[in-house]
Amino acid sequence: MHAFETAPVPVVARVLVSASEGGRSPLLESLRHHGFAVLVAPSDALAQQVESGAVDLVLLHTDAASALQELAALRAFSTVPVVVALRETRASLERFLEAGADDCVPSGVTRAELATRVRAVLRRRQRPPVGEVLRAGPFVMDPGRHLFLHDDVPVHLPPKEFGLLELLIRRDGRVVSREEALELVWGHGHSGDPSTVDVHVKRLRAKVEDEPANPTRLLTVRRLGYRFQA
Repeated sequence: MHAFETAPVPVVARVLVSASEGGRSPLLESLRHHGFAVLVAPSDALAQQVESGAVDLVLLHTDAASALQELAALRAFSTVPVVVALRETRASLERFLEAGADDCVPSGVTRAELATRVRAVLRRRQRPPVGEVLRAGPFVMDPGRHLFLHDDVPVHLPPKEFGLLELLIRRDGRVVSREEALELVWGHGHSGDPSTVDVHVKRLRAKVEDEPANPTRLLTVRRLGYRFQA
């Protein structure tokens, strides 16, 4: 089962937009035109809206400095999907992805492409079926509760580490390439830096391997990628 690839987008996805304009800007109208239910909130009201559970995705439509600040505030308490739509045409997108954004686009991207990217993030981050539990050797993963156990002991995993490990476990020993991991976990495909995956695998090994320097669970397949062995 490959939930990252096959889970459907909600029939009417609820997008919360952090924007200085009112609820009738061209961007917001475009999102509505593409079938999204759009809510608008100032940055100081984002947390309350997200905590209510009434949104499926947050779109930060602002400048780079404000987007980083709002993203950090969201990631301090929530794993809600976040797309950053910058007002700048030239900005380093990698820092937003590393800070926890699911996707990031600069100013100039068409509204149709932005809507497509939002749908792609929703497909990747669609909540798993309630009660679904993955088991592999001494490991238990509950995606719905964002819970990972090693020998019945909870292990804290940030969202990207959790998503990467979930992808590897679901593949049941088959190889996952760096490019595929970037597409399915980070959401920026071949435009991303494959070393990002290497860094996160190293962090995961420190948490799941008895000897991280000599891994027996998260295995490197030379020139191809990584695979998980229970």
